[in-house]
Amino acid sequence: MHRKLLLVLAMLLFATSAFPQGTTGTLNGNVTTDGTPMPGVTVTITSPRLQGVRTTVTDTNGNYYFNAVPPGDYTVKFEMDGMAAVTKTANVGLARTERVDAAMGLSAVSDSITVTAAAPTVVETQEVQSNFDAETVENLPVARTLQGAVQLAPGVTSTGPGNAAVVGGGYAYDTLYLINGAVANENVRGQTDNLFIEDAIEETSVMVGSISAEYGRFTGGVVSAITKSGGNEFSGSFRDSFSNPSWDETSAAGEDQQESTLNEVYEATLGGRIIRDRLWFFLAGRQFEQSIPGFFAASTIPRPTTVETDERYEGKLTAQITQSHSLVGSYLKYDVDQTPHCSFGCFELSAMDLNGRQLPREMTTARYNGVITPNFFLEVGYSDRSLEFAGSGGDYLTVNPNDPLDLARGTAAFDYADSSAGWGAPVFCGICDVESRTNEYWTAKTTYHLATQTTGTHNLVAGYENFMESRYSNNYQSGSNFVIYTYGAIPEYEDDGTLRPIIVEGDEIVYTPVPIKSRGSDFTTNSFFLNDKWDLSNKWSFNLGVRYDMNDAVDSAGQPISEDSNISPRLGAIYDLRGDGRIRLNASYSKYVSHIQETIGGAGGGGNPWYVYYAYDGPQIGGIGSGLNSQQVLTQLFTWFLDQGGLNATDLIGHARVPGFNTRFEGDLKSPEVDEWTIGIASQIGTRGYVRADLINREWGNFYVLGTSPNDQVENPIVAGSFLDVVTTVNDNDFLERTYQALQFQASYRLMNRLNIGGNYTWSEAEGNTVGENSGSGPQADQIFSYAEYKAFGQHNPVGLLPNDQTHKLRAWLSYDQPLGGFGNLNVSVLERFDSGTPYSAVANVNPRAYVTNPGYASRPSGVAYYFSDRGEYRWDDVTATDLALNYTMPFSRVNLFLQGELLNVFNEQAQLNGSTSVSVLQAFNPFTETPVEGVHWRKNASFGQASTPAHYQLPRTYRFSAGLRF
Repeated sequence: MHRKLLLVLAMLLFATSAFPQGTTGTLNGNVTTDGTPMPGVTVTITSPRLQGVRTTVTDTNGNYYFNAVPPGDYTVKFEMDGMAAVTKTANVGLARTERVDAAMGLSAVSDSITVTAAAPTVVETQEVQSNFDAETVENLPVARTLQGAVQLAPGVTSTGPGNAAVVGGGYAYDTLYLINGAVANENVRGQTDNLFIEDAIEETSVMVGSISAEYGRFTGGVVSAITKSGGNEFSGSFRDSFSNPSWDETSAAGEDQQESTLNEVYEATLGGRIIRDRLWFFLAGRQFEQSIPGFFAASTIPRPTTVETDERYEGKLTAQITQSHSLVGSYLKYDVDQTPHCSFGCFELSAMDLNGRQLPREMTTARYNGVITPNFFLEVGYSDRSLEFAGSGGDYLTVNPNDPLDLARGTAAFDYADSSAGWGAPVFCGICDVESRTNEYWTAKTTYHLATQTTGTHNLVAGYENFMESRYSNNYQSGSNFVIYTYGAIPEYEDDGTLRPIIVEGDEIVYTPVPIKSRGSDFTTNSFFLNDKWDLSNKWSFNLGVRYDMNDAVDSAGQPISEDSNISPRLGAIYDLRGDGRIRLNASYSKYVSHIQETIGGAGGGGNPWYVYYAYDGPQIGGIGSGLNSQQVLTQLFTWFLDQGGLNATDLIGHARVPGFNTRFEGDLKSPEVDEWTIGIASQIGTRGYVRADLINREWGNFYVLGTSPNDQVENPIVAGSFLDVVTTVNDNDFLERTYQALQFQASYRLMNRLNIGGNYTWSEAEGNTVGENSGSGPQADQIFSYAEYKAFGQHNPVGLLPNDQTHKLRAWLSYDQPLGGFGNLNVSVLERFDSGTPYSAVANVNPRAYVTNPGYASRPSGVAYYFSDRGEYRWDDVTATDLALNYTMPFSRVNLFLQGELLNVFNEQAQLNGSTSVSVLQAFNPFTETPVEGVHWRKNASFGQASTPAHYQLPRTYRFSAGLRF
């Protein structure tokens, strides 16, 4: 704590400027008379979102700046003796710059006022950005969550592992999520945690390209949301949201209609003043108990319904200490219980955690803003977030490791042939240690406004950040310390629904003990940034920024793994064609640098399982007609394994990873990075709309890679007398590639003050030969250098379309308000969605051992991926859907009653989103010299390209309702 305080104080003494991150916006503009800049004009802004008023004076170039402005609607007043005062209105967006210019003339009457409306923003800076306020999200038929708003933005797809959001073609785990300025990313998979209450969200900003040096630790994009803050007037809401699976249509998979279960979500908010213009409060709560139906993997067989209870509470205070100094603090608590629970997909009841798991979370933020002088602004912020996993996993611990039946009861098995789902016992250990994942974030920033007649106007920004991420976990994979991986055959169901797992030659028995307990990891990134928003003239402006990030990473065993650093330039230029803000051209070069991910850098000895892979080479066990259930199949498997010598069967060891023994880091591990170029054009359409187009090109580097070298071995600490190959984590920029190109359009126009049309379209292409993540563990190191001699054939890792590729994405909406006289207002909103199909490939494992002379490894891979098709040669269906929302509001004095109905996928389109990619190898062939023939060496299985579960189809016609009141 003392170290952090000293760093913050040191930065405050050092900094020359700063910029508010993730919680506010900027309002600026230029004042002229007869085209000549006017210095000395008094500019005053007022807003229901602002405590008191703020005033500044235009500089020598007629420019003015208001930094750290709370998002919302503003009145901007321009005054000068002898001139007619001008008043304009503006909406300041979150993490966005709004420009309001004014032309003043001489006044015969000193108190005359001209009132005009500000033209819609065209995006004053070069950021490729979309903003969605609470009203937009409320009216449209989208989820009112942070994720729902993100999916509206161009450049964002839901093509990551487990349908996670992908921003700008990046990794799903590598988008920076901020809520009230706090980092909301979960440590392992990098996804945003639901640390919000829907009715409390004020605005969401999605930044996809040309992002300021203010933001770091990402290679995808930045998503920032802010919650409400109360005000001088009391306001609040209560909402009851209804859903029922029996109301919805079934999918094309042909599953039975779900039983009627009414799910209700209660939300309430309350905000107002404690002291007018001095101290505001905001409170929010959310509670629900939801029944979540589901299906066993690769089937339409219903599994037990998960009952999930969810309670969230938020409190927020906004204080204006003086007219120039303010404090904002917030706290959110979020508790979840899921019973029963299935972690990654389950084939049968025994694989489900029947006693459930608990996931308590907390998030705290505090932020100080100060106007030190009219040209000098200061901001200091702090936040922390915590998440725990309690009771997550199986409840059976194996007592006798020499008893096949006892081992079978606690062992989890995974099908990797087709589904990555589990059978046998639940994965993980639910009665072992509680896992915690935390982060802590300090910021110190200042802004300085400098103007000269020769060099123009500079908005200088500098800041310091200290981000710390930690995980404490003893990561037991099962109650027996064994897991089974199957590759050769898919578990099947009898006609009566009984599961028949299959074990065949080439499957693996994996021993996963955790002998060294965790000490807790510590991944720290210290960052400095400088940025100059430079307005040279009424036509030229520039963004000159640079960021410096330093890693200080220590793994869960207390071993240092990275003390690396990197520099990220952020350079941009805007040219205003006519000098009036109507048409702007922009171009930029940016480099974004991530941070060391927990899943990669935390692979030290402390708390992590050891992995020893034993190859099964016995007869087939189980299958249709065998009469064997999963426990019996596992019992026979372990009987065979123990007969071979069990853990001492060294001839069965294919490979092993023993963190802290045969895993190493070569030098200082570097963070992944991406280089980005953008060019764009933006134009206002009258005073009611805008259109913008941007071309984005990205290329990634510093990939995480695992490598092995012949004759580099250590003694196996598990099996005496045997040896393990050393596995080294390194970075690669030569053999792996990942690129993204996109052309993005976005537009909005308001007609007749009642009709608002908007939308966006993205054409994109994501290519490469590394995926780099999965749904289970998040970030993954590529294994191209691991036993490279056995993978040196072209079809092992070809360049092609990546799974997150989506050529076309369209979101177009129309929202119309119809006043009903004394009977309230009806808003009708329609959203049209189009997503082109994502790619998949024909790929299976082949055994190259017979064709490679062992150059000196302790073990050799028996299964290496071989692409029988081009990477991404096949595609799932294009998805089209029309969604409808009806929002009715009826005022009663100060209280507005509302009813909201949403109909998703109105026409019940049933595109196939996913399915089987199962391929069988029929006959051995030399992958280095032979070209396999379909039907001779390999074949697509009958299920290839076919759906087998409702999750493989798009969401069928679905109904949602809400009712409540607002005041």
